[in-house]
Amino acid sequence: MSETESNDARPAPEGWVIQHRFAGFAYEAGPFYFREDEATPGVGFYAEPRHANLANIVHGGALLTLADMSLFDIAFRAVGRFKALTVTLNSEFLGPGPIGEFIEATGEVTRAGRKLIFCRGLVTARGAPIMSFSGTVKRLA
Repeated sequence: MSETESNDARPAPEGWVIQHRFAGFAYEAGPFYFREDEATPGVGFYAEPRHANLANIVHGGALLTLADMSLFDIAFRAVGRFKALTVTLNSEFLGPGPIGEFIEATGEVTRAGRKLIFCRGLVTARGAPIMSFSGTVKRLA
């Protein structure tokens, strides 16, 4: 994959860095931003009109994409980088995601085994909860 940069990406919020984007789904869904503080998991994006559903709030699929990316960020920051895939991703929608706001996800590892890492997290906008999630990632050989 060739690395690409977006000319229209907003600058990262203070304390965040923009993801070096690669061609593929994350390129189309992003840009995504990652928290600079190595100890604290965090993935976010600016909710744009293209992320909206018919009610003009962030589409659940966009929030699930953010949660899925966050699972890996949470796991990597806890145990280091590794190749993996998502085994499960569960969610509860708690409130509307406002278009035009920075939406962020953070969380924690609840258990890390040799092959499976279990995580949980929360997606927020302006400090208000939008979605809770939990999931499992599997380390690949």
